[in-house]
Amino acid sequence: MPDLADQPPSDSATTRLEELQATLEREIPMSAQMGIRVHHGGLEGLVMQLPLGPNRNHQQTAFAGSLNALCTIAGWGYVYLLLRELGRGGNIVIHRSSIKYLEPVTAPVIFAHCRPASPAESQYFLEMLDGKGLTKLELSVEVPGTDGPAVSFKGSYVVLPEGKIAIE
Repeated sequence: MPDLADQPPSDSATTRLEELQATLEREIPMSAQMGIRVHHGGLEGLVMQLPLGPNRNHQQTAFAGSLNALCTIAGWGYVYLLLRELGRGGNIVIHRSSIKYLEPVTAPVIFAHCRPASPAESQYFLEMLDGKGLTKLELSVEVPGTDGPAVSFKGSYVVLPEGKIAIE
């Protein structure tokens, strides 16, 4: 995955990332309690961070539930940014996910990298949203490890009409 730290954000990208952080703290309060923060990125890939300290287990490694929450929120944040970029709204929910814990995570600050949707996936996302009023997007998130990913997450995110909270 390319290092997004080398790409300085534009003013509008910075504003969107700040808006995302505020939305997470308001709409998903556990993200603030866990210390989840927007690190950088945007539609080219979103990076979220989490401190190990309050999210560690008895082995002094990252708690699996915290890693799952971090990855889930990284994908949610990407969908949020995509909706804002497209000038659309909706209620984002996780429909299905799978996660693999490939090695213990011991870094003092943990990063989760949400891979970007391809142009074809983004186009399908928009067509479904405009045509049916709801849409979905499959995303991959990784937490880097020593020689590859330490955690590999795949999530299916659904965007429902505003106010709707369940998939029928």
